[in-house]
Formats: sequence, C-alpha cells, structure tokens
Amino acid sequence: MDIGFIFPLRQLAWWLGLALAALALIIVGLRLLEKRRQGRLASFVEAKLAPRLLVGYDVAVRRPLFWLPVLGFAALAIAFAQPHWGQAWQKMRQQSHDIIICLDTSESMRAVNPPPNRLERAKQKILSILDRNPGDRFGLVAFSGGAALQCPLTHDQGYFKSVLSAIDTDTISMEGTDIALALKEAVKTFQEQAKESGGTADKNSQAILLISDGEQVSGDAVEEAGKAADFARIYVIGVGDPNGVEITLQDWMRRYVQVKGADKPHLSKLDEETLSKIAIAGSGGYIRSTPDNSDIEQIYNHLQDLTAYTASSDVRLRLVNRYQWPLAAAILCFLGEGLWIAMMPWIRAWRTRRVGEGEKSEKGWKGEKSGEVQHG
Repeated sequence: MDIGFIFPLRQLAWWLGLALAALALIIVGLRLLEKRRQGRLASFVEAKLAPRLLVGYDVAVRRPLFWLPVLGFAALAIAFAQPHWGQAWQKMRQQSHDIIICLDTSESMRAVNPPPNRLERAKQKILSILDRNPGDRFGLVAFSGGAALQCPLTHDQGYFKSVLSAIDTDTISMEGTDIALALKEAVKTFQEQAKESGGTADKNSQAILLISDGEQVSGDAVEEAGKAADFARIYVIGVGDPNGVEITLQDWMRRYVQVKGADKPHLSKLDEETLSKIAIAGSGGYIRSTPDNSDIEQIYNHLQDLTAYTASSDVRLRLVNRYQWPLAAAILCFLGEGLWIAMMPWIRAWRTRRVGEGEKSEKGWKGEKSGEVQHG
C-alpha cells in the first residue's frame, strides 16, 4: 500500500528519531511528576503501609494517568506527520505569479567579482529563484546595448533553464548597457500576454526582476522604471563590487571607452545608487547579491507578497490525508485522562465500600464459625 507523509520518505528516519526523542522526554517528565507525588505521600506514611492505612488506596488506579498522555502525544506526533494513504480524485489548483527576469549581458558582467564572473553568478541566482518558485511563470529578457525576449512567460522550467544556459555576453549583438530598453521589453511582454489572454495586465501579480551591475551607458532607467511600475513591481539584484574590479576589454571596446574618455584598464563597479533608484521608482526593492542565498530568500519573500492567480485547475488521483484519525485518537486520550481524574474520587469511594463490605462479611463469617464451635 502506498503511504506518504508531509515530509519526503527519505526523511522518515530523521522525523521518527525526533518524535521518539520528544516522547522519551514526555515519559521522563511524567515519571518525575509521579515520583514527586510519591515523595509527598511518603512524608506522611510509608509506601508499603499506604494500602493498609489509606482505605481505597491503590497504585494501579493512577496508571491510566501515565499511559493515556503518552498514547495521546504519540498519536499527536503521527497527526503532525500527516499520514497519507488510499487514493481519491482531488481538484488541484495551481497558484502563480508572472515574473520576467531582465539579465544584464554586457561586457562588464564578465568581471570576476564575484567569481567565476558576474554573469555566471547571476545565472546561479536565477536557478535558485526558479527552484524556490516552481508554480510561477518566468520569462527572460537579455540586454546590453539592446534588449530581446529570449524566453516568453512559461511554466516549463526545463525550457527556461536551457535558454538561460545558452546566454552569454555575445547574446545581444548591440554593445553597451541600456537598462531602460530591458524594462520596456518586459512591459511589452506583459501587455502582449494580457492581449492573448483577453484581459488586462495585473501589476499586483506581476514582477520584473532586474539582475545587473548597474553600469549604464545609455537610456534613462529610473524614468522607465516609473512607467513600468504601472504594470509590475521591479525588484533588483545588484551583482558585483562597489569598489570595482579591473576588466580586460576587447579591442572595439577599448576604442569605445577611449572615445568616452575613460582610462585603460577599465574599472567596473557595482552602481548601487542607480539600481536603488530603479527599485524605488518601480515600487519594489533592491538587494545586493550575497555569497549565500540570503538574497534569494529576501526576493522569495517579496514575490510571495504578490497577488497569486489561478494558473490552471485539473483533477488528479492523489493520496488522501488521514491526519484526522490520529488526531481524533489523541483527543480521545486527553479527554480520557481528564475523565479518569474526575472519576478517581468515585473509584476510591467504591473501593472503600468494597473493602468495608469485605471486612463485615469476614467478621460475620468468623462469628458464625465461633458460634458453631460453642454449640459443638
């Protein structure tokens, strides 16, 4: 029989160990509480004499107060694991956001800070974002001196990743860096997608993710970001070092830089000021790329703030969540514990009456035996 849990089956041993450890702590705690109670009782009467001196006293009466909580917590642990078994047809709805990634492919992205280079690090960040958002649609715009849609909005992450892997600094033939063109291309894609679906672009469920070092050569990206904010929120990841790093330029690029009045070798810096202005104008946020994935965690949280829409709905045969059964068992155990505590005075009274009746019958029997002996 197929069975599943809220966690992957490969983690079953880890979860089982954690549950057993928690259950062991509960057992130890209950044992300590019972010993403290026995200690308080021993201060008045010796434990061996308690059944003889205290009418109706019996250690066995308190045993359910130990086993019922233990069984209840064990059932509660199973309920938290949410066991699934048995199959049933269920209606599945996929919630989604539309995200267009604008990736800088200019020559400055060949700089080796962070290693191996800015472009490769940007690709790694994009892959991490894809993994964190499996239900969202992604599109890809590559830009340098020009901008072009490389991958339309799609749920097919395999196709998106294959397109992404082919991106390099030669993808866009027009050299330079024009972030404004990239934002225009993203907005155009959203508009065309809205026309195809017969609706209007919803900026609350759409986002533009700009990944760049911010070195602009042409265009007014801040002004364009303000216009794009009517269609989507703009989030920016800055890749590079604000202190800059020297990069080797190709021959044509050296001539271009000389015309612009720059010195050789070219010092490429992360322009956080420009990128921050773009993010503010786009009603989004700016995050500097980090060696770990803390930047991706922040981006993920931002994307979760967007309004999700139902991308698709279908019926699938899936395992049924049976957490209600162990949860009901846990509730019954805890209710049984409370009920037993409430019944204990009556149980002791019943045992007291039973002991009294036994003593009376024993005295009567002895009296009868004595009368028989005297009569004889």
